[in-house]
Parts: sequence; structure tokens; C-alpha cells
Amino acid sequence: MVGNMRFSQEGRGRMGAWLRWLVAGVGGMVVAAIALGLAGPGRAARPMALPQAEGPERIGGSAFLVAPGLLVTNAHVALRCRAQGRSLEVAGQPGAWRVLTEDSSTDLALLAGPGLGGSPLSLSAAQRLPPGLPVLVLGYPLRDGNPGALQARPGQIRRAALTVHDPETGRAISFVMTDRSGHEVPARWEDGLRYFGADKADRLRWRLEIDAPSSGGSSGGPVLDAAGNVVGVVYAGARGLTSAVPLEDLREFLARAGVAPLFRTAAAAPDWQAVQARAAQATHRISC
Repeated sequence: MVGNMRFSQEGRGRMGAWLRWLVAGVGGMVVAAIALGLAGPGRAARPMALPQAEGPERIGGSAFLVAPGLLVTNAHVALRCRAQGRSLEVAGQPGAWRVLTEDSSTDLALLAGPGLGGSPLSLSAAQRLPPGLPVLVLGYPLRDGNPGALQARPGQIRRAALTVHDPETGRAISFVMTDRSGHEVPARWEDGLRYFGADKADRLRWRLEIDAPSSGGSSGGPVLDAAGNVVGVVYAGARGLTSAVPLEDLREFLARAGVAPLFRTAAAAPDWQAVQARAAQATHRISC
């Protein structure tokens, strides 16, 4: 199951660290990592700077409508903008948006501002999300350093990975476990504590690994199931791989903020074109 990110397993073996970076891979137990908009090794989850002819650089990301006048995005986007003393703006919408609440440990932020048209995205009511679940990853990636159009990439949930993520520094490290034959096996929470150390417990989180590409500017975009329900929030990505904040963290974050989102069950057969068309009205490019 992926719903609460706790997999059962039989044997356990070696553990390998995954340092996340922009370029793909080196093989063995170290895997090409994922970073939105930052090419330095061992770094992840920073939004991409949008080029300008004059003045300070602009920072770009993605967000989606979860309730009237409320957008969900990544905390690291809000943190970067605040560090530069600038307000977040929604493309095509007048006025500045304020950060209503944020949680750097889960990398989620809730923005409040003028009412937006379109229906808010519903959250999945599923308690378990199986590996192999088909999903659609949405976001506003940059094209040659310039803001691009909304992009939707199909993929599947590959695994749940235990990750220590620090949005303030832009560093994220995950690990996988293999048995003595070199085959990957699921990890438990206790394995993560043993690997990273008890002092990292407050930063240890489950993250979804999805076999769909995403790139700079997609931070904060929704991950949708076949019914168009949100099952995760993009926070990093690279060639062929996206990492997302899982549904459980999003549910708890919104509950703490006093937001009651819509919940719906999954559809039997996906119509990805219809899912994308509905979600496009609620997914927005943000910048500062």
C-alpha cells in the first residue's frame, strides 16, 4: 500500500542512499536524483528562477485550487520568495497572494488571495494507493528558461521512499533497500530511523516516486488519479522521475489549516484527456 506509506515486507538487506540532483544517473545503489531547477549535486526542491531583462530574478512554481480563494503549493517556493522580500503572484490574476500557513517539514504551503474561477480539485478518498496506480503529473515547467504552458505527464506510482528533506537548504536524501540478491525491497519507518539516525526523525518523511518526468517550475503542481482527484503534490523531479508529497501529508496539512476539501473516489477507467481539461482550470503558475 501507499496510502499511509507503510509497506510490509519479509527480508531486508543493504541500504543505498539516493542523492537527488538534476542529471540522471550513475547506476548501482546510487540513483539519479530529482531537483526542480537546481543543478548542484545533492540538492533538490528549489523553484526555478525566471529570467528578466532588468531587476532581480523572479522565482516560479505551480499551485492548484483546493478551495475558493485558496491555493496549495510547495513551502520551498514561498520560502525562496520570502527570503528575497517579495510577494507571490498568480499568473493572470490581479493582486498579491499571502501565505496563509506553511509547513517546511512536509514542504506544503497554503496561499490565500482573490477568488479564482474554476472548480477546486478534489482529493482522493482512497485509504490505500497501490504501486502501479496510473497518475497524471501537472505543472508549469520552464522552456529554455522562459515560463511555459501547463504540462501533463502520465505515469505510475513506482514506490514510497523514505526521505530526509530540508526545503530551507534545498537538500533531500532518500534511500532504497535491497536483499542479498540485489532486489529492491520495501523499507519500514524503523529502517529510515536506523539509516538516517534518530536526530533526523523530525525531517523523515515518506515521498511518492512516480515514473513521469517533471522539471523546473513544476514544484507545487498536483498529481491526479484517473478520476482527477489529487493524490500528491510535486516537489521535485528530473528525467523520467517525479517525487511528490503524499496524499496523507496533504490531508493532514489541510486539516490543521481548517480547510475542508472535497473528497471523491477513483474512477474505474481513466479518461486522461478529460482529467487534464478539468484540472487545467484549477492549476496555476505562480511567481514572485
